[in-house]
Amino acid sequence: MRGKLELLSLLQLLEDEIMALTHGSQACGGGYNLLRTKLDELCEFMVRDETIRQWKVWGRDKEIQNQAERLREASIEALCVSQSISLEEWGASPYLNHLFHSVKGEWQSFGMDGRSKLLFIGAGALPISVLTFAKEFGSTALGIDIDPATVGLANRAAKACGLETLVRFSDEKLSGLAFRREATHIMIASLVKNKHEVLKQLKETTRDDVEIMVRFGNGVKSIFNYPFEYGLTRDWLPVQIIESNPIYNTVILHKSASQVGKAVLA
Repeated sequence: MRGKLELLSLLQLLEDEIMALTHGSQACGGGYNLLRTKLDELCEFMVRDETIRQWKVWGRDKEIQNQAERLREASIEALCVSQSISLEEWGASPYLNHLFHSVKGEWQSFGMDGRSKLLFIGAGALPISVLTFAKEFGSTALGIDIDPATVGLANRAAKACGLETLVRFSDEKLSGLAFRREATHIMIASLVKNKHEVLKQLKETTRDDVEIMVRFGNGVKSIFNYPFEYGLTRDWLPVQIIESNPIYNTVILHKSASQVGKAVLA
């Protein structure tokens, strides 16, 4: 029981500290670097051997799960607030370092090249994945996000990187997005909550050969990511599962045989 109480108190403390810094940053319009540092601390906590060990023992406990969900919501709100910080201001952030390293490995698994067209759902204001893709392959990419302010920051980041002719960000709804019919590859961010609903929208309006990459966090990684049970959908088949990333997992999906030929691309 001592181990459970220790883990529970650590999760509660992180939630309290993150919420206090988030609300403080929102109130004064500053203090983002303190918030960024706390998110880095959360990232480091999540990948510690001791945290992983404790989660294996207590991760299915209802109190632990409920507290982890509250921490996740707090961390996601904090990340959204802190994304007003430029990439330069983030500096040598453990979170961004993990993300940069992961993106490079994902392209190899995802089978992308200069002819690929990428749609990124839930791009955020620090669209590292989209910008890395455009820089690496010189190909077209579109990132979408529900927040207009976030989209504005993302477009500024693309311009600062000299990639505005290749990369565009929009707050258009997925249901009315023409580009989803052209995309050869689609990525769904780990912070997109309703992943199954997104996949449902995509199944009849995308190419038969489209590849979908879903980032998610199950188990201890759910502290900082929304979980995803890829075995629950019959419309998409998992062809590769990548669990080596320290901060989130990835699954690559292809259309199942029952969905091939059903897309409406006109």
